[in-house]
Amino acid sequence: MSVMALYKYIVTQRDKELVLENDAVSDAVAYREGVRFAAEMLAEQSSPGQSPIRFGLVVLNPDAREILRVDVQASASPDADCRRGS
Repeated sequence: MSVMALYKYIVTQRDKELVLENDAVSDAVAYREGVRFAAEMLAEQSSPGQSPIRFGLVVLNPDAREILRVDVQASASPDADCRRGS
């Protein structure tokens, strides 16, 4: 039986910081969830005419050891709606 552990996901964006906690069975699972979360944030914030996207994500294991750090800086594509089929 796998034991769940509490992982922290720290999101920084401009002048704010958000700390989320999520249970995972291993560092690998928490890492994968962190990558998925970062991709979802990027997709949600990508829209034509929007200012450049900037955010950071750090995933800490239960021992407060960093297992993932993502720093994203991107510009929204002018044809983002075309790719989504809108």
